[in-house]
Amino acid sequence: MRILAAPAFSNEKVNPYNALLYRELQKLGVGVGEYRHTKALKESTDLVHFHWPDGYINQRGLAKTWQRLLLLGLMVCALKLKGNKLVWTVHNTAPHDAIRPKLSQWFMGWFIRRCDGFIFMSEANKAAFYQRYQPPENTRYAIIPHGHYRSCYPPAMDQVAAKQKLALNTKKKVLLFVGMIKPYKNIPGLMKAFNEAHLGDYQLVIAGTPDSDALRAELETLKGANTRLFLRFIPDSELNVYMSAADVVILPYKAILNSGALLLALSYNRPVIAPHMGAIIDLQKNLGLQWIYGYAGELTPSCLQHALVALEHSTRPPICPLDNYNWDRLAASTLDFYRQLTAPPTDTAEIPEAGNSR
Repeated sequence: MRILAAPAFSNEKVNPYNALLYRELQKLGVGVGEYRHTKALKESTDLVHFHWPDGYINQRGLAKTWQRLLLLGLMVCALKLKGNKLVWTVHNTAPHDAIRPKLSQWFMGWFIRRCDGFIFMSEANKAAFYQRYQPPENTRYAIIPHGHYRSCYPPAMDQVAAKQKLALNTKKKVLLFVGMIKPYKNIPGLMKAFNEAHLGDYQLVIAGTPDSDALRAELETLKGANTRLFLRFIPDSELNVYMSAADVVILPYKAILNSGALLLALSYNRPVIAPHMGAIIDLQKNLGLQWIYGYAGELTPSCLQHALVALEHSTRPPICPLDNYNWDRLAASTLDFYRQLTAPPTDTAEIPEAGNSR
């Protein structure tokens, strides 16, 4: 089988998800190429796998937006004429920061009607998709969760040594957020809740690059006595230091469907506080409350206090059980779905869910 993926390996330094998946698919004998418009027209392939198609059109300039929208639309039509199957892994039902939400919604509705199959990372992921787009009843899909990041980043180090390296108080526990800082991630809300919760035995560490000067200024203003800000890009080579220093990782997002950041924390065997929505619901069911504390509604000071107390009193093994999220297993499920989509038509209208670890 020969496929093109958009992207396959080109985004590995930003997000290794795709490269981890496609290297395992290559081990299973799948020919994987990086999607390019010209390559898709010239090469003989069975299937094209899209991940963030909305990214093509989420451009600031209106002229460039329409240019890219029309080009991608023509390419989709050409791929269908060539007999390619089209698959979309639905990481997000809509972009977090869509510049033109109505245009993005219209285009994605058009794109979905031309896809042959969809991959969701959780039942909640699928439900959100169906509610937003209301696809046909015979829509083909598979549920294949996000994989872990073990062996992808530097190994963990001694916690005290990690705190010392970051010049943190070694006697206080660390509540950590690390990653790109965007409005939907609600970091100001986290800082306000932490300041008002009076958690004297904790220090809050925020590490990452704010996406605007205004957001950076707001974080600096909210900084309390027990908060440390590392407002810069955190390279992969340093992620293990921050994760090793942490006692608990928090993802205070206003909205979340799937989260690589959550799998990253669990890969370092750190418990996580996150909103009870999206794939977090399935992950909590599979891994247990001792690893994921899901809160409902706003992240208030009392909510934060309760979450930390609950995790402190939970009993956890030293290693988070992530075998169901091994990439070889997920790649096998993905290949099975590919084969079902490219097989000759049968009388069966539905394809059974793949990769569901429940």
